[in-house]
Amino acid sequence: MNTLVLGIGSPIMTDDAIGLRTLEELEKMNLEGVTLQEACTSGLDLIEVMIGYDRVIIIDAIMNYGEKPGMVMVLDRDAFSNTVHGINAHEANIPSTIELGLKLAPDTFPKDIKFVAVEVNDVFTVNDKMTPEVEAALPEAVNTVLRLIKE
Repeated sequence: MNTLVLGIGSPIMTDDAIGLRTLEELEKMNLEGVTLQEACTSGLDLIEVMIGYDRVIIIDAIMNYGEKPGMVMVLDRDAFSNTVHGINAHEANIPSTIELGLKLAPDTFPKDIKFVAVEVNDVFTVNDKMTPEVEAALPEAVNTVLRLIKE
């Protein structure tokens, strides 16, 4: 299976780095048949990145999902059906992006999309260090992605 693992976030926005840091750990493992890619973007820009893959695993921070910071969750695209917008009013939300991708490229857009979301404390402070709870969740995030790759 042709798998893309996307680490989303910002390396300088405290806990928003969890997706990128997880990707860094995965890069050390030389995973065969898996493309690892950073994505410091969201919304419609992700459509082009995801075209051509059978399966996509997106690793990202999630805030105010109702879990304690450091909780690692596997979510499917339906979990985001109530989101209203992306980073700003001009961004498409995740469900809209996926639906548009499926309509624009029905033969080449992935049908299997999973999210490894880590509940975080802070994605607003400029800092290259994650908070302790999120830093402690890094091994679990890596293991969760590895488990999804093997499924």
